Amino acid sequence: MLNASLAPAALLLIVVAGAAFTAWLWTTWSQRLVVEAGLKTLSAMRWREFSRFVIEALQAQGFEASRVEPDASRGQKADLLLNRGGQIWLLSCKQGTHHRIRPGMVDELAGAVRDSGASGGILATLGKADTDSTTRHAQIEVIDGRTLWPLIDPLLPPSVHNDLLTQARRKTVRTTAMTWVVVVLACLAVAWLASAMAGTEATSLPRVDPAPAPAPVAAPVAPPTAGELSPARPTLTEDQQRQQAAQAVGTLADVVRVQWATSSTLVVYLPGAAGKEHVDAICQVLEQYEDIRNSRIQLQPPEESGIPVRFVQCTAF
Repeated sequence: MLNASLAPAALLLIVVAGAAFTAWLWTTWSQRLVVEAGLKTLSAMRWREFSRFVIEALQAQGFEASRVEPDASRGQKADLLLNRGGQIWLLSCKQGTHHRIRPGMVDELAGAVRDSGASGGILATLGKADTDSTTRHAQIEVIDGRTLWPLIDPLLPPSVHNDLLTQARRKTVRTTAMTWVVVVLACLAVAWLASAMAGTEATSLPRVDPAPAPAPVAAPVAPPTAGELSPARPTLTEDQQRQQAAQAVGTLADVVRVQWATSSTLVVYLPGAAGKEHVDAICQVLEQYEDIRNSRIQLQPPEESGIPVRFVQCTAF
């Protein structure tokens, strides 16, 4: 049984341990939650949209997407071709978060690089890569999910990034509260044991109720159905085309709000899950504008709805 003289030291140790664990939750675990949720968001995209993010991330290293499709008959066994400094690189994208890059996959891409006369190859995955795979061939660069996420994260619309931070913060707050409930209970147990050793009557332990769950956010009310869409004028600037397109999309049925998150991403807020009729109506508007018809569309459901964010693109990349 605990010696009464050691009770203050035991209480201090429990509090310090709780504080250290809380610091770890907010500095390391919370960031890990953001990365995991971000990789799941990327895995939920269509493969073409995901590969486009990969190409945009590689532009910082001087890579550009080639307009030429890979030709298997020429040994170009890859998903996409890249150009850098006038040289051809092969790019292979594995989208699943549970995908694991093994040495055999690296050997296969290295063989395709050799057979096609390319300068090198890049193997990108949202999953993991074996240690031997990353250093197996000098001309093959292997990028796993933990390495790929910091490259793509800055390219995502702010609303997606904020959603990831909100989800991670909510889980961290809940875990922190549970941690300190345990700390309080442990301190009470130590105090009770110390009182028993001193011969005092044990007092009843106070009941610690968990913090109430946050109230759900009500879904926004859908606006009236859209009027007739006005055709785009060929003399409009790109900014004017974005402004007119956003106004036209904002009048469509079930559209709550519209905004341009970036110059190439249009965020459309909906009261629920997006259907084919929503995508077709939005694409009908964007396809009238030559300079922005290839823009990415982010279909944003209400917060707390549990519906994943969806990305679409009206025309092929």
